[in-house]
Amino acid sequence: MKTLEVQSLNKFFGRKQALFDVSFDIEPGTILGLIGPNGAGKSTIMKSIVGLTDYNSGNIKIDGKELTKNKRSSLENVGSMIESPAPYLNLTGRQNLKLFNDGSTTAEEMQEIMEETQITEFADRKAKKYSLGMKQRLGIAISLLNHPKLLILDEPMNGLDPQSTHDLRDLLVKLSKRGISILISSHLLDELSRIADYYVVINHGKVIKKSDAKSFLSEGPKTIKFEVKDTDAAKSALEAAGFTATIYDKTVEIEDNNDSTAMNAGLSALNQAGIEIINVSRNQTDLEESLLKLLSSDNNKEAK
Repeated sequence: MKTLEVQSLNKFFGRKQALFDVSFDIEPGTILGLIGPNGAGKSTIMKSIVGLTDYNSGNIKIDGKELTKNKRSSLENVGSMIESPAPYLNLTGRQNLKLFNDGSTTAEEMQEIMEETQITEFADRKAKKYSLGMKQRLGIAISLLNHPKLLILDEPMNGLDPQSTHDLRDLLVKLSKRGISILISSHLLDELSRIADYYVVINHGKVIKKSDAKSFLSEGPKTIKFEVKDTDAAKSALEAAGFTATIYDKTVEIEDNNDSTAMNAGLSALNQAGIEIINVSRNQTDLEESLLKLLSSDNNKEAK
């Protein structure tokens, strides 16, 4: 049984449609990265799942139970932190946890959650004195109180220092290994790429791609980057040799054919043109670059 099933979700704000037939699901114990530009609809999807906003049509099931306006029992299996965490500022972290605990979490379990999320050292200080990163960690601790099967986190790495980000990554992987499913959005795509098993890409309220992590990064042409002193001259030389060349900052890129011929032919063309080469490398596709190319292609379709 899937932990989360979202089917044909549509959402309007007045006459403006925000979500268009959004569908995806999450298997138990997996991490799904929900990615896309600001305003794409990521937070609206998350709010719809946890009942913070209504949707106009579609279907949401959590652990096999349908979620409706009058039937919200499935939310008992969900922990969430959407947008910025909002603890009671005049209470300490420990008091916030006790307040949000519905009685299902024992004192011992609460202590374990505090240690896992690394809030013990400031748990007895009032939340109004917390940095954004501290509030993020407290928010995640609160989301774990009801022993969730599904954890929904909107930008949980926001405001965290590098060590805290690393610790959060480790925690999320540990939770997924316990069987908890995680739906997470983040602008820190490099960090997300280290933990996500699957991706759903949202643009203009529509799902434009669903893929496992390995396939997402391996699709599309690979490139060879030539770092040169004169990019315009290098581009002209490569195009004269029959390549399609693109300038990115101080580099010129051509498509990689996955053997040595393209690189050797490119180097030969630049050398014959007297272009000074600083560095050459095969481009390893990363999540950010894959996403940008995908969004650019989709935006071009929208414009036509």
